[in-house]
Amino acid sequence: MIRLSLPMRRLLVAMLIASVMLSLWPSQTVRAEASFSDVDARYDWAVRSIGLMADKQVLTGYPDGRFRPELPVSKAEWTVMVYRLFDRYRPNLYVEGPRKIGGFADVPAQYWAYKEISELYDTSFSVGGYGLNRSGELAFRPDKPLTRLQLAQLLYAFFDNRLIDWRLDNTVACSVVSELKDIPTKIYASQAGYDAATADGRYMANGLMNVDSDDLYITLMLEHESEECTLGSDPLSNVQTKALASLKANGIMTPDEFGFFRPQEPVTRAEAVTILDRAYHFLERNDWLFDYSSINLDGTGPVGGSTNPGTAGQGSSGGGTFNNNPDSNVIIPPGGGSGGGTGGSNSSWSDKSIIRVQDYFNEKGVIVKDVRNNGELEAAVQPKGKKYLTVDLKSKEKVDLYIILDGKIAFVKQEEFPLTLSVAGVSIVGFRSQQRSPDPNVRGELNVTLSVSLLEEEPVKKKK
Repeated sequence: MIRLSLPMRRLLVAMLIASVMLSLWPSQTVRAEASFSDVDARYDWAVRSIGLMADKQVLTGYPDGRFRPELPVSKAEWTVMVYRLFDRYRPNLYVEGPRKIGGFADVPAQYWAYKEISELYDTSFSVGGYGLNRSGELAFRPDKPLTRLQLAQLLYAFFDNRLIDWRLDNTVACSVVSELKDIPTKIYASQAGYDAATADGRYMANGLMNVDSDDLYITLMLEHESEECTLGSDPLSNVQTKALASLKANGIMTPDEFGFFRPQEPVTRAEAVTILDRAYHFLERNDWLFDYSSINLDGTGPVGGSTNPGTAGQGSSGGGTFNNNPDSNVIIPPGGGSGGGTGGSNSSWSDKSIIRVQDYFNEKGVIVKDVRNNGELEAAVQPKGKKYLTVDLKSKEKVDLYIILDGKIAFVKQEEFPLTLSVAGVSIVGFRSQQRSPDPNVRGELNVTLSVSLLEEEPVKKKK
């Protein structure tokens, strides 16, 4: 492997940032319809974002005709803005098991942003999102002004970590953050010294952070060869390092011209809408926007055009391909199911044609699920114009698969995989596994691996 010197790495980062900034905004000129009496020349950098967000009712002005761009934004207000703009993004609503958060002590059902907070934040937001209060309860502190560093921490977890640029290796990320003048960092030569530094009050007894603390903790790093640094095992330090370096590289949150990030300053209304605008267009440029939003920020109509009845609002992941964040986890195909397929009578297909999505593909289009202990696998894919879909199913015991294409059902035995389907013109492809001969007396895991891939061209069949 070719190793680059530290100056060369920094040059690479600078080139990456420059290339991102050149494409930060859409090429067309957008004239915002909304205007406010207090959004003057001082806010030239934010006027476009303010107009767009106000037009789409993501964050509106005041009755007196002012926007009040300098006012700080609370955690609850930021959450509601994300919820409105990214209307397909509901992580905690659809996740099950240990990642799901049942509620926060300081966000009762009567709280004005209860729905938005409870549907967005799962356990992936433990840094910057929630923690323990002085009474040891799980708390969110919704009315607390959101600081720039806390927002950077939150953005690490938002949108399935997609705002994080994984092209930046750990050493480069550490170097970038070390150059920020107001982010305290320290490099340790030994693991023992690094581990001891984490006992500075950043975590409470159970490993969660103190949600009431406003302390700026040191970002810890480990020495890596001569004049270099890398990440260690501290979650807070790693989140801050990867988030700050990536958000800078992607042009979403940046330091000022003098190298100051202003970590403890509150995020203003003008900053909040600008950061949302940048995140939106970053996801759009990478063909991920459809996964999270149906709102066309730069025009009219939904993102990606109209949707078919019964499939509206179905989100996805994996490069805008896989159904990972549906607005509704129940997919009712057009017509409510039309029967057909093999393996049973038509009378049984009407119920089987409804997919209750509960399992989600990763970035590589793969799901692994223990169907013996956690129920059958149910998932969905949106072809979105692709012509072919390859499907593979593997397990140590015989598990078969129902495949539903816009309500038309086929029953495929495990021995028939892998297979390629024509999905031209199909809006939704659903999957439901079925154990062939389940034995209630058998214990242990039965992991099923479902793999899918969408293609423009039919793959060449391999000779057996």
